[in-house]
Amino acid sequence: MFFALAVLATVAAGGAWMVLNTIELPAEVEPIETTFVCDIDVAPGECGFDNALASLTAAEERVIVDYEELPSVLVQAVLATEDRNFFDHGGIDPIGITRAVVRDVLGDSTSRQGGSTITQQYVKTVYLSSERTLDRKLREAVLAVKLEQRLDKREILTRYLNQIYFGRGAYGVEAASRAYFGVPVSDLQLYQAAYLAGLIRSPESADATQDPEEATRRVQVTLDAMVEEGYITAEQAEQAAEVPWVSEAVAPDGSPQVVTIRPRTEKQADFNDVKYADIGSEYWLEWIRSQLRERFGAAAQTQGLRVYTTFDPRLQRAATEAVEETLDEPDAPLGSLVSVDDFGRVRAMVAGRDFSESKVNLALGREGGGSGRPAGSTFKPLALAAFVEQDYSIESRFQAPRTTSFPGVFASPGELWKPANYGGSSYGVQTVEEATWSSTNTVYAGIVDTVGPQQLVDMAERLGVRSELEPNYSLVLGSGEVSVLDMASAYSTFAARGRHTEPYVITRVEDAAGNVLFDIGEEVVSEQVIDEGVADTVTNVLLGVIQRGTGTAAGLDVPAAGKTGTTDDNKDAWFTGYTCRMTTAVWMGNDTPTEMVYQGRKVTGGSFPARIWRDFMLEATDDSDDCDYVGADYGDEVLNPSMVPASETTTTTTPTTTEPEESTTTTEVDDDSATTTTTPTESTTSSTPASSSTTTTVPDG
Repeated sequence: MFFALAVLATVAAGGAWMVLNTIELPAEVEPIETTFVCDIDVAPGECGFDNALASLTAAEERVIVDYEELPSVLVQAVLATEDRNFFDHGGIDPIGITRAVVRDVLGDSTSRQGGSTITQQYVKTVYLSSERTLDRKLREAVLAVKLEQRLDKREILTRYLNQIYFGRGAYGVEAASRAYFGVPVSDLQLYQAAYLAGLIRSPESADATQDPEEATRRVQVTLDAMVEEGYITAEQAEQAAEVPWVSEAVAPDGSPQVVTIRPRTEKQADFNDVKYADIGSEYWLEWIRSQLRERFGAAAQTQGLRVYTTFDPRLQRAATEAVEETLDEPDAPLGSLVSVDDFGRVRAMVAGRDFSESKVNLALGREGGGSGRPAGSTFKPLALAAFVEQDYSIESRFQAPRTTSFPGVFASPGELWKPANYGGSSYGVQTVEEATWSSTNTVYAGIVDTVGPQQLVDMAERLGVRSELEPNYSLVLGSGEVSVLDMASAYSTFAARGRHTEPYVITRVEDAAGNVLFDIGEEVVSEQVIDEGVADTVTNVLLGVIQRGTGTAAGLDVPAAGKTGTTDDNKDAWFTGYTCRMTTAVWMGNDTPTEMVYQGRKVTGGSFPARIWRDFMLEATDDSDDCDYVGADYGDEVLNPSMVPASETTTTTTPTTTEPEESTTTTEVDDDSATTTTTPTESTTSSTPASSSTTTTVPDG
């Protein structure tokens, strides 16, 4: 009777095995692998754990290694602990299963080796669930055998060690080695390898910083197993077991005790192991991550990419200090800065005060999660370029009354657009060049009337402004909402003599094997968008803004060109300028657009923004050669040549001191960059028609 039952059981098992043997090995899903982001100083092929600006992960931090990178001591520790017959069995180990059953029956808790082989553990992790059912165990066994028939033993072991979880968010031995000991897996010593092997079955309960007693027990079990297998001697095991988790020794410099096991650290919600967070690197990383998703898909941060960027630690620190040291009081407005070099690389970006408190990137406009801000008079050089491109000379003359209006041009339905100069100042007649230096609104109102609003929109787009702009008259005075990056991009085109290079932050992307997936050298967008003569003419005028106009506070030791900008009621203040090697835009404003008063004075573009710009650019241009600027006046046609500018007369027009009551389109501004009527102060912009930008509630430059 017993024999008959045994035969039936054998037949049933054989039948089940035949059914299960029809199961095909599923397609393997590529393991999640950590993506590393590196700064401008890291050479191609070198980006990794040791020099990354940060690592980007989802829930798993993992770096894939090859079998050759695994030290023999680690392989031996894992085999001794998890699967002593790994190189001899075919996927399942009857001897190991028997040994596990016997030890379970005897209640022997000193051994941690179970009945599942490493191959079975890998199959369960990658292809199956963790449910404890007979069906799942049978499937696991079948798939383990099939996997052994397909892959080399070393490949299976390597995949296993790259896949399994070691606690602390670390998946795979490389991430684990870094998380617990701060060294690459190839540098592991015996006691470290034994520790990691002891974590495999239940990592969270054997972290030495949480339960040193349990960690010690598991390490001892592993060392004893390694002695039994002949991998190490008893003396080596004893020496390894004596290594303390926390050394009592004091370093020669008197620093605290040396930690053998690294302390647990809280993983950041957004990025891991971030460098330079104190100078705003997290805003960069979020921008970089969004670009990676656009190019490589939503899972880009888990594809093991090596990302090389333009983040420059030296210039980023200089930019952060320039902003923070100027805006260092509790009631200080917000500040943002973007700097682009002559290759189109974004070298510095101050995008917010604290990423943990607000992730809105003030430098990127709508792309950064907020909205744009009116550009104020920093938009005038873009209008100047459109004017010059139509062959008008900067020696053209315009009336410069304190206020003006144009029939049929409305600021809002039923209300004429009436742009006015700062403080109601009247300058008689000015050349376009002089009006740019003094930022005269009424002259630039005449310029937009000459060239047309649509030409301003077209010019802005060509120069590099990516925010959407409406073609209305007030655009000439900067009513359109733009980003700080927009303004840096546009002015960099002037610096490059009319050639626009789209600013970029990622220069190169490699996969984990070093294959190049993207190289900016192959895809950089650079083209001549305006004539060199047009750009040179604009630069020639903007040199005067810093030398004798509203931007004198931005003066450098080398020639520089730039423009101030201040919007209605001092809600936004700008300074954007450049040398031939570097272009930088600075914005200031409150979170909700309101009048800015700081350190007892109204904020204008020629005050604090110009100071921030100068402080940063002194550092950024410290080792740069002087630029050889070309004096130019591209336009041939001089408008109103018979008008005599006030600068050529012996009398000086005395400006009025109050804004006309009937005008609601401008606000008086006190600009500390001017002290006489011959060097007038920064003027303010007019309100934008209908969709006024002054209603913006979320700032982002």
